[in-house]
Amino acid sequence: MSCAKKNLRLLLAAAILMTSTGCTWFLVNRDKYEAQAAAVFQTGESFYRKGDYDMAISSFSAVIKSYPKSELADDAYYLASLSFAKKKDWEHAIGAAQKLEAEYPKSPLNAKVQMILARGYEHLELYVPALTAYFEVYLYSDNPAERTSAEQQAKNLLGREKDYNVLVDIYNNYEDTNVAEWLLYYLGSLAYDVEDFADAERYFAELRARFPRSPYIDKIAGREVSAAALTGRLVCGLLLPLSGSFSSYGQAVKTGVELAHGIKGANTIHLETYDTRSDPAAAAIGAETLIRKGAKIIIGPLTSAEVNAVTKITAKAGVAMISPTSTDPALLSLDECLFQLNSYAESETREIARFAVRHGIGKFGILHPDTEQGKLLADAFAATVRSEGGQVIYSRALTDTVVEMKSAFLEIRHQGAEAIFVPFDRRQLLSVIPQIAYYRMRVRILGLDDFADTEILRRGGAPFEGAWFAATPGRLANPMGFETFYAHYNRRYNKEPDWAATLGYDAYNFLFEGLNQGRNLSLCQAMRSLDERRGVLGRLVFLSNPSQPSIRLYTIDDNEVKEIK
Repeated sequence: MSCAKKNLRLLLAAAILMTSTGCTWFLVNRDKYEAQAAAVFQTGESFYRKGDYDMAISSFSAVIKSYPKSELADDAYYLASLSFAKKKDWEHAIGAAQKLEAEYPKSPLNAKVQMILARGYEHLELYVPALTAYFEVYLYSDNPAERTSAEQQAKNLLGREKDYNVLVDIYNNYEDTNVAEWLLYYLGSLAYDVEDFADAERYFAELRARFPRSPYIDKIAGREVSAAALTGRLVCGLLLPLSGSFSSYGQAVKTGVELAHGIKGANTIHLETYDTRSDPAAAAIGAETLIRKGAKIIIGPLTSAEVNAVTKITAKAGVAMISPTSTDPALLSLDECLFQLNSYAESETREIARFAVRHGIGKFGILHPDTEQGKLLADAFAATVRSEGGQVIYSRALTDTVVEMKSAFLEIRHQGAEAIFVPFDRRQLLSVIPQIAYYRMRVRILGLDDFADTEILRRGGAPFEGAWFAATPGRLANPMGFETFYAHYNRRYNKEPDWAATLGYDAYNFLFEGLNQGRNLSLCQAMRSLDERRGVLGRLVFLSNPSQPSIRLYTIDDNEVKEIK
């Protein structure tokens, strides 16, 4: 699809509504200032209703230039953009709309100009921004007619787009919305047309799983070619403690794996499950059983003792293995095709505690999720603070319900903590941290790598300013989307995922990414090519990686993550 070699930057330059001179006296004579602006604006409205768009534009431009502080300035930009659109002057229509978005980012009129932008970009053959603008109209407009029109135009443009990478980029931005249904169909169709049958099946399978009533499913028909039939059906073994002392972790990991499998690999990967009964000897028997059934990769076992009992068996058979929860880095020396997932949360916890005490903080509070992992991190933080000579005044489990948060903050706000450690995930942080500010607790916020999430920087604002947190550099580089996982897990199981389920989900996704690295690589080599890749929670670790990556300290300063040197 051609973009007609037009540059979007020229559109702003083309707009005549660029210069605002304004008045300095309106602060002392606001009513008169607004009355004068209204008179000019109403003149423009009158010309617009009569169809005299040139005179309308002239009047709206006068409002913008002479009364830039008026409450009508954003309305003037909007109606100027409409006037240019009526004249089919799309460059200036886009320019006025862009200026409205830039000058008045909080104006409710920004939603209304999306259709102008979409039509303008399409007329100028700027199809990618046109497509995204139509998506915005379809997803967020309250005008049914506009939504219907946007849907039709977006699907038309999707059918014309032949650049696979462009569609992938757009899908990455909209995969959690309803337009993902259209994108999955067109991505699958495009992949099929270039005989990339594995990707075609992957997208079609995801379309079926996520949108089972989609009318596109009937259109897939014979194009839903099985990648397994072309490349061989991959068997993945699940070697998990589904009974015994570690069964709760095994069951949680299994739910995470099965969720990812249902979304991505149900038609290309076959799962075989074996219960280790939380016993290393049983785990060894299970590994041999899974290998006899054709497993080329195993997710599990979970404990270091079980991994130690199994690794020689898998290494001899040339089978790769991902242990979602074992934490002993010495195990990695047993086999280059052994992989671990490690969130490094405990290491980050101890590092931020040491840093805070050594930088003058003596009294600490702890608020942590009401989970086993939350309690583990709270205890690790408290032990480190005490070993460094600091004092933990309180440690309290906290849910993000409004009633409990209010009770907790009223109880602790005057207890004298100088800093509060909050090892919550990003979604919970967006609920908890603003409450600390609301109750005027003058404390330093301490946390882990979830503070580096871009959503916190986009939506967090002042409550997060000055926070200190510990993170590995990889956490800031390439995290998988939490929102996608959380939404799918909550929808399927009607509860929030715990850390073990999250690591199971990560393990399967790393396996799936490895499968898509290239047909000329063995699965082990493909997995190793994912160096420094981060999942929702886990980081893929294998022999060539440092057993304990350097953990660095960061702060949020002026709404940006900055390393503390």
